[in-house]
Amino acid sequence: MIERNFIRQAYRKIQIEDFFRKNLSKAGFSGVEIVKTPMATKIILTVAKPGLAIGYSGKNVKKLTQTLETKYGIKNPVLEIKPIENPEYNAQHIVNSIINGLERNFSWRSVVYRAVKELTVTNLEGFELLIKGKLMSKGGRKQRYRVPFGYMKKAGDQVSKVKVGTGAAYTRSGAIGVILKLIPPGTVFPDKISKDEILNKVSKLYAVMSEEEKKEVETLDKEQKK
Repeated sequence: MIERNFIRQAYRKIQIEDFFRKNLSKAGFSGVEIVKTPMATKIILTVAKPGLAIGYSGKNVKKLTQTLETKYGIKNPVLEIKPIENPEYNAQHIVNSIINGLERNFSWRSVVYRAVKELTVTNLEGFELLIKGKLMSKGGRKQRYRVPFGYMKKAGDQVSKVKVGTGAAYTRSGAIGVILKLIPPGTVFPDKISKDEILNKVSKLYAVMSEEEKKEVETLDKEQKK
C-alpha cells in the first residue's frame, strides 16, 4: 500500500512538471518543488521570467491554481514564483528549452546547434550534451548525438559539482531523451591543473633551456607557420 502511494505521488509529480513545462515554456520554466503543509500545498516554481509566469494582475497564477485543483486534485494550492539565478548556467532550464523546441517540431539539428552555440559563448568550464532517440523520421532507428566541450568530471566525489539537467521530448517521430551536464565558471577541482599553472611551468622550462635549445624552438615555430 505504501509503495503504491509512493508510485502514485511520483507519477503525479511528473504530470505536474510536464504541465508547468508546457504552460510556462515562454517564461523559461526550470523546475517545481511541492511542499505540503497542514493548511495548504505550497508549489514553488523556478522560472527565468517571473513576470510572464505571474501574468497581468496575477491572472496566469489564478488560472494555473484552478487547473491544479480541478485536474490534479491538489487541495488549496499556493503558487510561489522564484527567478532562476544565472539561467545560462542552469542545466535543467537549458534542457527544457531544448525539449520545447523539439516538441514544436523544429529539426533536432537546428535546436541542438542553437543550444550549443549559446553554451559555447558562456564562461563554462565545460559541458556535455547528449540527445538520443528517434531523431529521424517515424519508424527509423534510434540514434544518439553527443557534443562534448571543455573540461568534464565523470568520476569521484567532485562529480557533485557538475550540474545535470534531464528530460524527454515527445515528437511525431517518437521520444527523444535529452541530458546536459555542465560545470559553471569558477568551479574548482583539486586535481585540475589551471591554465596559469601550465603557462608558469612552461615559462620555468624555457628559463632553464640553453641558447641552442631556444634556437631549436624558433626553428620549429618557423616550420609550423609555413
